[in-house]
Amino acid sequence: MSIIVPVAGIVAAQIGSKAAEAGWGAVFGEDAPTVKTQKAAQKDVAARRKQLKKDGASKAEIAAVKDPEDDQPLWKLLLWATISGVILQGLRVAARRGAKAGAERLTTRRPRPNRG
Repeated sequence: MSIIVPVAGIVAAQIGSKAAEAGWGAVFGEDAPTVKTQKAAQKDVAARRKQLKKDGASKAEIAAVKDPEDDQPLWKLLLWATISGVILQGLRVAARRGAKAGAERLTTRRPRPNRG
């Protein structure tokens, strides 16, 4: 029983985050502003700047390359923080409670039926 409850929380978090990212993509038509996508965007910008330096571009051209994540409106970031924080935590708690109740139901001893 002690293993089932945390595993259920982890699975619910993974499924919930995938669903939230898919929903974000369906509504806004862009990737969700997760840590993973932000790091990928930063890496892409660094690679573009490096390539421009190799090509001999001017400093103004190199400075003009900006991270598209910097242009995100504040309300979108706050909305994602709310979705990824509150809603996913609620899913985790619900999954843990359900797993705990289900495990208790399976492991508790039932009395014999009264066949009087």
